[in-house]
Amino acid sequence: MNAHPSYNTGMTVSGGTVSVGGNVTAVQHNGRDSARTGPFRRETWDQAGRSADVGILTVLREEMAAVVEVLRRAPDHRTERMRGGAAVHRATFAAEGGPVRVVATQTLEPGTHSAALAYQQLRRYFRPPLVLLVGIAGGVHADLAVGDVVLSDEVIWYDNRRETAEGPRCGGRIQATAPVLRHRVSDFLVRHGTVVRPEAGREFRIHRGPIGSGNAVVTDSGSAIRSWLVETHEKTLAVETEAVGLAQAFYEEIDEDNGLRGWMTVRGISDRADRHRGHADHELAARHAALVMERLLPHLCLIEDER
Repeated sequence: MNAHPSYNTGMTVSGGTVSVGGNVTAVQHNGRDSARTGPFRRETWDQAGRSADVGILTVLREEMAAVVEVLRRAPDHRTERMRGGAAVHRATFAAEGGPVRVVATQTLEPGTHSAALAYQQLRRYFRPPLVLLVGIAGGVHADLAVGDVVLSDEVIWYDNRRETAEGPRCGGRIQATAPVLRHRVSDFLVRHGTVVRPEAGREFRIHRGPIGSGNAVVTDSGSAIRSWLVETHEKTLAVETEAVGLAQAFYEEIDEDNGLRGWMTVRGISDRADRHRGHADHELAARHAALVMERLLPHLCLIEDER
């Protein structure tokens, strides 16, 4: 019998039925050796082969610009190049538990595949234990307004389907963020609340919950994808096209790297994922997502036993 608690990293969904799979023990995911005795040996990040504590992925120009605006507020902000030409921005932020070193880059293209490749490249060069996907999404829940921000603790993959004589049958996978990040988000919301006032006379709200993700772009309020997402999880907040690539890349790596801790998405709502979808509010939504990211970063300083 496994002596360590386990949690689920993936749940398969088909026709509204959810089945659990892919359990990973907490000792595997947290990278602790069950045979280790005595106090945890202190190592610097560089000694552990890491040069960043948090990695940030963006997709659109507006998303990257908003993140870079935040990083430039740090006194040590600098720009570097990875092999292949991708630019990365690096900066350090203060936190109660120590400095949080951040590295940010942009995917080559929209979509799950490009997001997964950018994640792998970021991990290969900088080894951040935590990775955030920061940008915009289309809102599908009635409680969301344009400019609000979603902190997603679950992603529902909606692209998996099969064609039958009776019509298409949707299926998918639900993947949840790691417990360490769920605790950090809870701490963040207790500290800061869910209402953000970036300037006098303006405010937006932070929401926490699942989002749908897949390569299909949703621009119809009557979309079968939207209906399926709501049937699968009635609290689905938004839809976008990259998070499931990040989630799957993380899932496939956790057994290979004991230092990996988790991923999550920070998405500003730019539209209602309907026929009125456009680009008018991309910059607003991206700025709000980056602002929430900035306030969240100090809560992502892992304590010694979590590294």
